[in-house]
Amino acid sequence: MDKAGKKTRDIAYHSAKNGGMVTVHSEAARAYSKYLEERYEITAYEACKQLDISRLDAIQKTDIRGEYFREQWVSDFYLQFNDGTAAVRELVSAADLTRRSEMEKLELSRRYWAALGVVDWKVVITGQ
Repeated sequence: MDKAGKKTRDIAYHSAKNGGMVTVHSEAARAYSKYLEERYEITAYEACKQLDISRLDAIQKTDIRGEYFREQWVSDFYLQFNDGTAAVRELVSAADLTRRSEMEKLELSRRYWAALGVVDWKVVITGQ
């Protein structure tokens, strides 16, 4: 999960699964999107799915910095499955898992999506 509008070098590609162009912000996200393209059970996915900032106030704030609730965030991938269910995948490097700030962002994402009824929320650990 990253701040929306964060300066990155975007990678745009054509997604057959989504029927159009998709933009991601890292090589790790591009590699993961290739994996998603191959998964038969996934009908579509959205990269850099923006969180609704107005919904952040309803989320439990324990152990998450207050400033994070005033920022605009995007989740790495929002997935739609053949059976109609949705899921979220957040990418994080193994090195970043030791950072408290990264844990707080992941927990914010998990709580946000749980409040919207998305129970299939997972972290994908990347090598970078």
